Amino acid sequence: MQQSESRAARLADVRRIAMEALIGSDTQNDVAEEVEVEDDEDDEAGNMSMDVDNHNKGKKLQRLRRLHRTLFFARQLQVPDWMLAPPDDLAASWMVLARPEGDRYLLLSDGGRVEVRRKNGYVQERYTDSRMPRGLTILDVVCIERVSEPTQPSVAVVDDIDAGSAATAPQVGEEGEEDEECDDGAEGHREDIDMDSNAGGGYGKASGKARKSKGKGRGKGRRSRPSGDRTYAVCDVLVWGDIDMAGAEAECRLFFLQSRMEEMRETHPRRARPLKLVRALPATPESLQELYTADVGYPKDSLLFLHREGHYQLDQPITPLALMWRDRHLSRFVVDTPDAKGESLPERQAVVLEVRGGGRLRTADRMIVAQCPEEAVAAAQGLTGKGNKAKGLLRCDVQSVDVANRCLVGVVPKTHIPARSRVWADSWGRIVFQHLHREGKASVLSFDALIRAASGV
Repeated sequence: MQQSESRAARLADVRRIAMEALIGSDTQNDVAEEVEVEDDEDDEAGNMSMDVDNHNKGKKLQRLRRLHRTLFFARQLQVPDWMLAPPDDLAASWMVLARPEGDRYLLLSDGGRVEVRRKNGYVQERYTDSRMPRGLTILDVVCIERVSEPTQPSVAVVDDIDAGSAATAPQVGEEGEEDEECDDGAEGHREDIDMDSNAGGGYGKASGKARKSKGKGRGKGRRSRPSGDRTYAVCDVLVWGDIDMAGAEAECRLFFLQSRMEEMRETHPRRARPLKLVRALPATPESLQELYTADVGYPKDSLLFLHREGHYQLDQPITPLALMWRDRHLSRFVVDTPDAKGESLPERQAVVLEVRGGGRLRTADRMIVAQCPEEAVAAAQGLTGKGNKAKGLLRCDVQSVDVANRCLVGVVPKTHIPARSRVWADSWGRIVFQHLHREGKASVLSFDALIRAASGV
């Protein structure tokens, strides 16, 4: 009963904050905390200085509110664990879908106004789509982006739950609103610009300096077609037309989603993005063979297994009722690597861990796997002085993984991962999955093992 009430409260928060972001009603909620600065030439210098300080504090509060909202959205995507052994009831209790290669997003809609948010919670783009139902709709999607012109080589995109890995630049934003938290070691990601604003509404309207430089008015302006060749592959549904689906079992959710997508006309409006349903099938040997070998119309990243009775887990670092699996045949990027072709591997495995007291490092599933000197952890996070306590996420290099004793060997702290760039650490399953593939010991994770488990052998 208590767990059900907790889920209902979280869903209510999701609905409220999503609606505020879509319709811009959050501005009226912020009035009590905003600071108004009056222009009076007769004020004394001291009063002017106080007004400037209050104005700066008000801007800081606004940035903190936007950061809080983006972190909230970053926690709503369900995070699957990695399959280390096929479940015994694979064929009977699990469903499978071929997840496309690309970044994950939350697609939010209300009455056709669409807002797409990246894994770190920041807005990727906004547009209108008349096909979307009335009321709030939230979908779990993957962006399939086709590059029509030669571009600079991109870094391998691996779904490591790293919210700062989006490879595309956002399309809309508020004038001059760069994320002023960028000087905390965010690895120079240009896509971490703060796009969470209400300026101009963002739905196909010109905004910021571009609008002012052309001398256009502050009216609605002319809607423009979204740039880039993107298709959003729909993998799951949290809310559809004000109907809460996150609390429904996966089998029910996916059947409901398939029915609603079939009712939607295939031809998308000119100012909207195409939507493509990712089919979910029972995890039988025939379905696994089809998804593994057949051309599904997009580059595949992994097989995503969902337990039929599993709910969509909001605000959780990991869930064992959703499992990911891949191999070299299915994906270019079985192991994390900066190589765009996924062929050259780094000498040491890189992991992201959560810093706890005493220099202890733990995984997303709250397993302490290493302990480093507190001075080394603080230095990697750029902290100085005795008053600063190391916390948050830390990227580390490891020499090896002791699977039997569930610990990491030769851990070297490298860099701090800012909260607005990534919200969860790596799970133990992901660390071991990467380790086994790096060491060539992934026979227990082979596709043949999946087929045998699905066949009940």
